[in-house]
Amino acid sequence: MTTTWEHRLVWQDHVIEIIHTCGYCRQIGLDHLSITCLSPERAALPITETGYRSHFLAEREVIMRGGAVAYVTAWLDEASQSPEWEAHVVASRQGSLF
Repeated sequence: MTTTWEHRLVWQDHVIEIIHTCGYCRQIGLDHLSITCLSPERAALPITETGYRSHFLAEREVIMRGGAVAYVTAWLDEASQSPEWEAHVVASRQGSLF
């Protein structure tokens, strides 16, 4: 049997919805995370340029990280350290003439 949990997370002024489906594929121990940036709507995040990410992972990964919110927060924090994301943040602050 699958169980679905819906969470909201505020990360660096972004409101993010996390839909965690536990036991998405119980036969092989997979959960599913649906991650959507709600505000600003579909804004890029360090883990997705489109503001949406579908992610399959082992059930134990979510548990080991302390739940879906903790898992996604850690993922965002780690990915936000990349040079690409840092360049995106700088470009977003400056705006673009093109």
